[in-house]
Amino acid sequence: MLLPAASTVFFTQVFAGTPGGVSPEQAAATMVAMMAHGAVGAALGATVRLSFDRASGWLRQLRVTPVPQTSVVAVDVAVGMLLTLPPLVVVALTGRFLTGVRLAPGEWAGLVGVLWLGSAVFVALGLLLGWALEERAAGGAVGIVGTVLAALGGLWVPVELFPSGLRAVAHGLPSYWYAEAGHAAAAGRLPPAAAVAALTAFVPAFGALAAVVARRRSLPAVAG
Repeated sequence: MLLPAASTVFFTQVFAGTPGGVSPEQAAATMVAMMAHGAVGAALGATVRLSFDRASGWLRQLRVTPVPQTSVVAVDVAVGMLLTLPPLVVVALTGRFLTGVRLAPGEWAGLVGVLWLGSAVFVALGLLLGWALEERAAGGAVGIVGTVLAALGGLWVPVELFPSGLRAVAHGLPSYWYAEAGHAAAAGRLPPAAAVAALTAFVPAFGALAAVVARRRSLPAVAG
């Protein structure tokens, strides 16, 4: 929560020192990008813990109890979704009270709602990483994947400033479309159809891959 909130203030203040200062639109765009950044990190960090549960034998222990496996997965998804809310709200409050972003009440609600629903993409990606990676690799992978999604998805630098090749890469990443949906919501518009289609496609794709990996993964028993 603190890093994207601090980045919101930092980037806004950096541009405030340039001729003409930072415009309200730029301040809002920075805030939306940092909200997306915080939510991506929270979603990945919350769900990749599956690798630790698998290594400790906890998942195997659950499998021999009466608890349905669908309930186990549902709880993991619910935790991931819930933990994306705090960074969204904290960065929104930072934008409102520290960087001067002014939106109508409905636009604030729409912005947080759109980004919260869109974070399901990164919860699904986190589940995939959690099942696919070993315990020792999972933590580092979350940092690397989160950085790549933020840097190449235009969360740190606007995609318009990218060379044409990198712009094409950005358009293939869920983080780019996630931010695009947020920018539209902040402007009081519906998310672009392309963003909705892309995010809607990524969720089942990541979820299906996670299910395939989960079926092929052996579950070690609890030590001792």
